[in-house]
Amino acid sequence: MTFEEIRFALEVSGVEKEDSDRLMEYCRKVGTDYEKLDEMLVEMGYDKVFTDEFFGWSAMDEEEDDDYFSSEKKRHKQEWDE
Repeated sequence: MTFEEIRFALEVSGVEKEDSDRLMEYCRKVGTDYEKLDEMLVEMGYDKVFTDEFFGWSAMDEEEDDDYFSSEKKRHKQEWDE
């Protein structure tokens, strides 16, 4: 994620600007450790934004984000040969 994407994720998750600025400063100094950012968010009283046990967001590789998945439309009705 870029810094702009991190800031956007914080904004849409309802993190106040002052707290968001503090987290962004941490990212610039230390790097983007999403588990640590979520730990800091929880300590500030927010829900996790970057990692989630149910969806496994923290386990996603950066390479997987670029993959494009398409699905073929399935017919709902059986087609019979005449």
